[in-house]
Amino acid sequence: MAPRANWKGVLKIGEVSCPVALYTAASTSDRIVFHTLNRKTGHRVRRQLVDNETGKPVGRDDQVKGYETSAGEYVVLQPEEIASAVPDSDKVLAVSAFIGCVDIDTVYFDRPYYLAPSDPTGQEAFALIREAMRARKVAALARTVLFRRVRSVLIRA
Repeated sequence: MAPRANWKGVLKIGEVSCPVALYTAASTSDRIVFHTLNRKTGHRVRRQLVDNETGKPVGRDDQVKGYETSAGEYVVLQPEEIASAVPDSDKVLAVSAFIGCVDIDTVYFDRPYYLAPSDPTGQEAFALIREAMRARKVAALARTVLFRRVRSVLIRA
């Protein structure tokens, strides 16, 4: 099965840009998943949200999101308010700087991804950028909105 892109956008360095796609480098799909079972019946159990004070189950329609302002004090947020806090994505991977590969401490690495041209029209520009970075032994520092958050990204050749 062909890999599916996690994200598609445009890699932009100054005036040069090319369409790119981000692919997961390490898969977690092969991991083992355990389910919680009732020891006596062998049936799966499900979780139920319960009110901390009353101990009674809370139905889905009665559940809301809240932000704790002080001990036990909450501001209730509406779904629209939460959605407005998510940054808009312009689908641009904007390179802001280049840094030497020897200056990069791997302690800051989180998840590895592959970046590849997403369209045949971008293959030449992508190859030029990659080879220039490889020749100069530099990595590109960029920012974009990935998975509903603004993220700093390091692009290595």
